[in-house]
Amino acid sequence: MFLVFPLRRYAIAGATAAMLAMTPSLPAHAKDASFGCKVLLCAAASNPSWSGIPYCVPVMTQLFRMLARGRPWPTCPEGNAGGLGYDPYLPCPAPMIAYSGGRPTGGDNGPEPLRPDPNGDQCADPTRLERACQSRGDNGPVCDPADLPIPRPQRENPHYVDITSGGQTSRFYFSLRGY
Repeated sequence: MFLVFPLRRYAIAGATAAMLAMTPSLPAHAKDASFGCKVLLCAAASNPSWSGIPYCVPVMTQLFRMLARGRPWPTCPEGNAGGLGYDPYLPCPAPMIAYSGGRPTGGDNGPEPLRPDPNGDQCADPTRLERACQSRGDNGPVCDPADLPIPRPQRENPHYVDITSGGQTSRFYFSLRGY
């Protein structure tokens, strides 16, 4: 009888835990989430985007005002978001790649040479760039404008945060202009 009581107590505790585990949990509502989690839920919306969801408009407006004033991206313990990033340029049109340089150096050595740079502010086709402004005759170099770099297109929404969900990472772009 001495051993039965402790075993019975553990059996009841185990059965209670199993029943609690099988009981459906109460549904979670976005309005009950922390501010950081509300931001993640709204930022991750894609069809429609956050601007098409009336609940998200004030949340995202508050976020953008905070960020514009230098406050950090809010945290969400249940979410998985990276830090705030800035990427001002769109990808270069194919077959061009991004370059930087080509600006005057202030000395007599001529302009700084162009170099491939994924964050560069110019786009050029590498094969055409090699032959750009090559010496063609006695009159000095002749440049074909089609071979020269062009300004890299700028992104309308240059700020971003990476959100990981289900093993996939999505980048959410936005602008802080006007906040």
